[in-house]
Amino acid sequence: MSDMRFSRRRFLEYTGGLAAVVAAPGLLSACGGDGGGVSPSDAASANRAVQLPTYVPWDQVSPDLPPTPEGVMAGYYGYPTPVDGFSSPPLSGAEPVQILTNMLNPLPPAVGDNAYWQELNARVGTEIDLTMTPQAEYPNKLATVFAGGDLPDIMLITTTLANRADVLTRLCADLTEFLSGDAVNEYPFLANIPVDSWPAMVYNGGIYALPIPRAVVGTIFFTRADLIAERSLNPAPASYEEFREVAEGVTDAAGNRWAFGAGKSVITFVGNMLGVPNVWREEGGSFTSEHETEERKEAIARTAELVQAGVFHPDAIGGKLQLRELFGNGTLAFQSDGYAAWDILADTYPVEVGAMPAPSFGGGDSGVVRAGATSFGYTAFKKAEPERIKELLALCNWLAAPLGTSEFMFRKFGIEGTHYTMENGAPVRTEQGNTEVKLPLEYVADSPHVLGPRDRTRVDAQRAYQEQVVPNIVRNPAEGLYSPASINKGGQLTKILDDAELEILSGRQPIDYWDTTVDNWRRQGGDQIRSELEAAFAETH
Repeated sequence: MSDMRFSRRRFLEYTGGLAAVVAAPGLLSACGGDGGGVSPSDAASANRAVQLPTYVPWDQVSPDLPPTPEGVMAGYYGYPTPVDGFSSPPLSGAEPVQILTNMLNPLPPAVGDNAYWQELNARVGTEIDLTMTPQAEYPNKLATVFAGGDLPDIMLITTTLANRADVLTRLCADLTEFLSGDAVNEYPFLANIPVDSWPAMVYNGGIYALPIPRAVVGTIFFTRADLIAERSLNPAPASYEEFREVAEGVTDAAGNRWAFGAGKSVITFVGNMLGVPNVWREEGGSFTSEHETEERKEAIARTAELVQAGVFHPDAIGGKLQLRELFGNGTLAFQSDGYAAWDILADTYPVEVGAMPAPSFGGGDSGVVRAGATSFGYTAFKKAEPERIKELLALCNWLAAPLGTSEFMFRKFGIEGTHYTMENGAPVRTEQGNTEVKLPLEYVADSPHVLGPRDRTRVDAQRAYQEQVVPNIVRNPAEGLYSPASINKGGQLTKILDDAELEILSGRQPIDYWDTTVDNWRRQGGDQIRSELEAAFAETH
């Protein structure tokens, strides 16, 4: 096997050094980089020619509720009897695998003191050398590793990494021959990843990463269904006015209860009623920011109206509330959160959690729902000989084994009897499991998320919500595109907009102040982002 490490000098030549990786002053748009002189039209043609991996749903275990092609998640009422996805360790006899990824939890015990990690090594057939970095520190860690030139075998590339296109196409392995079309069938659990998650993995006419799949449903406007029912209020308002009636009806300041705890989430929800685009709107290759639309301005105005009506927590505007806790204890009746929070909230608090689809603003129809990102990030491989690439793909295929396999049960819960026990048909972690089963393997590779396994009533409610809203999903046309200005100036521009919303919601500025803010946003970098996204879009379409 040849040494595929990159010298520091070579990496600096590609990316302009560590500062360029972190700050990206000269970054090129995604799906092209500088393309080695490839023109946008040639890059677009090359990307269109890429055959994405064939989607082959894994069917050895049938869910209680099958997934739909449109993106409604599969549902399980209970844990199925697991089958073995592998007859032998997929990397038996292979060299150790170095992996760099991020994590959200505290560091688990090291491999020498971690029975779960030791068993993981035994089950995959080689040593997994996992470097785990807290999420807040991960971008700098990744940049430092790249600048040093000695890359790990597998690494998580975040969506905010500057020079992402150049890093992937110049420093990482081209996976096209191993994954394109039916070639992916060598890795059936990678073939089980829905088609939606793959397009953003294509750069310069090749597949350069594996997606970490996420459901299209995205953020949900959760309700305390029990509190709404207590007051005989309408859990499914058909217009903005009916929505306002529910908010006013559930609010009881004397009883320490309010409808809302965060202004931005309500702006977004009302914006869904009005048909505000999902971050950007694309028409004929031209991009319009959601902030430039009259509908977004109207959503801010209506949210300010709700603030004046007294349905927001007193510390909601400009405060930093513990929203999940306040939702759970009944201080707030509504909470906007990711789709996975449905189970988190319902498992943590003894309350009835519901979900409210956005109605159309004037009534008579449905509002829109913003699609979530279809991949958490990009799992890329260091350049290596084909046999090594196949080994790394085999490892990720093992890690992507879905619910219904013994590999899934081990990956999520550990060794039965040591890390968990089965009680009433569900795994319950032991104290040792809570300590050791903390490796962030889901940020290396993962199977598509599912509803459940949980109580039938909850899974049916989750499924009914998805079946109602998925037909109204609005996607972000900029997903998978790259804008250096968005990376460099995104924080500054977001602050400009957030500060203006705060000024308007608090009543310190009139709604027309939004027009001045958007003009400033455009001058400070919004127009530059638009131009870069349009160029990237042209390269890929």
